[in-house]
Amino acid sequence: MNDVKARRKMRNVTRLSEIGEFPLIARLVRALPTEDGVTVGPGDDCAVVECDGATLLLTCDAAIEGIHFRREWAGAEAIGWKSGAAALSDIAAMGGRPRFMLITLACPPEEDVAFLEALYHGLAAVAARCGAVIVGGDTARSPSGVMVDIMIVGEAAGPRILRRTGARPGNLLAVTGRPGQSAAALIALQRGMDPGELAQAHFHPVPRILEGQWLAAREGVHAMIDLSDGLLQDAGHLAEAAWMAVDVDPDRIPISDAMRRLVEAAGEDPAAVALAGGEDYELILAVDPADFDAMQGAFQDRFEVPLTAVGNFTAEWQGARVRGAAPEKAGYDHFKG
Repeated sequence: MNDVKARRKMRNVTRLSEIGEFPLIARLVRALPTEDGVTVGPGDDCAVVECDGATLLLTCDAAIEGIHFRREWAGAEAIGWKSGAAALSDIAAMGGRPRFMLITLACPPEEDVAFLEALYHGLAAVAARCGAVIVGGDTARSPSGVMVDIMIVGEAAGPRILRRTGARPGNLLAVTGRPGQSAAALIALQRGMDPGELAQAHFHPVPRILEGQWLAAREGVHAMIDLSDGLLQDAGHLAEAAWMAVDVDPDRIPISDAMRRLVEAAGEDPAAVALAGGEDYELILAVDPADFDAMQGAFQDRFEVPLTAVGNFTAEWQGARVRGAAPEKAGYDHFKG
């Protein structure tokens, strides 16, 4: 009888793999309390809080061995750098300035201390590159593998913080850099190929801190997010936050010659990789078309990084589409794959 009850109970269980990452987040945060000092709560790249007259940006990000990194592909320093870059990119997405980092490290007792020291060297290096310092953290024992969790305290770099909300019908969807290069390098690693010059994009991405501050100071930029889970999926977050849609044209995505050669050699479509590949840590923004041409030229002169319009926001439907059609895959989901 107990077995029958157990089976009935199991049939009523909602598996995380059935709903995915973002519906889970919505369920977890929907009943959370807040207070007057919270300007932006869950659902954006950073929480924004007011504390004694200062506007603070708070974010965290985890990297887990076997999920986010593999030692056979990357050294400890590169693992530390990329783990830190992922968290720092959230600050860039809101046009903020990172200040302080707290690191939680979990590892088994038999872990090589030299590996952990090199990992911290990578964390400290990317923090310094972005103007932040490590000020503390925690250590814990793990049953297997290494886990790093990074919490960052940042601050507003100017009078304006950019959020995911704010896109308007008719806005252009623009992206910095060349999306898909990290995903292309990952494809090469998975297939035993040499990623060549794209290894830098995968193992040592540089968060767009100064670029984010520059864009946040432009009134023509209405919303922004960092590119972590895929161009199409992250653009969809901007559309969803504004209760509208975004239509992406893959022919307009700036794909480097090196990426095209590598992806085609692996038998994949470069445009599809650029649309769905994540971990580029570029910036995606909604921008007024009247301001874009002048902004594009000034941005590229200042940073020597492409800024490219790759789509449009519309109120005709909701969600993210590719040339008006629903995509087969939008990007990465931690629990659906």
